[in-house]
Amino acid sequence: MLEARPHRPHTTLPTFPASRLPPIFCHSVISGSPIAVVRAPTTGPQLMPISSSPSFSQLRAFVALCDHQHFGEAATALGVSQPSLSQAITALEKRVGGELVERTTRRVLVTSLGEALLPFARDAVLAAEAFNEAASSQGAALSGTMRLGIIPTIAPYLAPILLDGLREALPQMELDLREMVTGDNLDQLAQGRLDAAIISLEDDLQRTTAIPMFDEQLVILTAADHPWAGRTDVSPAELDSQPLLLLDEGNCLRDQTLSLCQRYGTQPPIAVATTLSTVTRMVAHGSGVTVIPEGALQLLTPSTEYGVARFGGEVPLRRMGLVHRVSSSRGADFAQLASLISRLVSETDLPTIPVKPLAAA
Repeated sequence: MLEARPHRPHTTLPTFPASRLPPIFCHSVISGSPIAVVRAPTTGPQLMPISSSPSFSQLRAFVALCDHQHFGEAATALGVSQPSLSQAITALEKRVGGELVERTTRRVLVTSLGEALLPFARDAVLAAEAFNEAASSQGAALSGTMRLGIIPTIAPYLAPILLDGLREALPQMELDLREMVTGDNLDQLAQGRLDAAIISLEDDLQRTTAIPMFDEQLVILTAADHPWAGRTDVSPAELDSQPLLLLDEGNCLRDQTLSLCQRYGTQPPIAVATTLSTVTRMVAHGSGVTVIPEGALQLLTPSTEYGVARFGGEVPLRRMGLVHRVSSSRGADFAQLASLISRLVSETDLPTIPVKPLAAA
């Protein structure tokens, strides 16, 4: 015999926005005691399964494209074909469910989604490269390709020493030497496009480890018939009386010269040129004077067109060093490289002052 049960009215829960509850509980209905669960629609962004996470090659392609903002240049930098790069970007956009870059006829524009994801992609690429560095460092030290930046005001007379000396001392290492101003060195170092850089250590060196190598005296370059030629007692305050020729913005030598003027309260008239060779030719023609590292004097031809004056009292110096990312696992390798470069320089006739103690090998 069937047992009679009291009537229980159906109760319907109020509808909650999908963002308030997990999808499986949205729009649920309770009928008496039993619970009937109605699955929510699967529209809207969904979490990617782990198996479909972006690959390293896709992230590296995205970072390179954002850096170069040109498919051809990014492909060349990565050593891949342009179609391969385009396919990697398209696949990554499909995975994240949105457009990362806007394609134009000339350049590439990074979208707001791309800008938001770029820091994470860059960190992932740097972490993967650090992993590879750590793995390779377990083998022979200072082997493989070394991407080394160098500033233009020392490259002309230091690069030949590096190319010859390092090739002989480290035959297992291939040196990829790239000349650029300090800011570009630091940017490319942070982006993982350089392993280390040789720069003046006067600058703000956040997120880098600096290894001092040697000091250079700063001297005043004049025309051969200039009244200062041959003097050894020039005060920085006297620069007020002469037109001062400087490199363009972004060069550390310009910043160091202006800092020297500021320290002594001098405000000389200034003219600007793009390269050190242009500045020195202007000096030879009597357009003004300039401040250069003493080592650069050997590059001047013919030397009879120039005169040299030296500062009296406390001689201004610039300290050259090797910098690398703080996060790099190759700190010991870079210390060894800096020590080797210091030794190579000390064995030449370059007028440098060793920094003691030198970085340990």
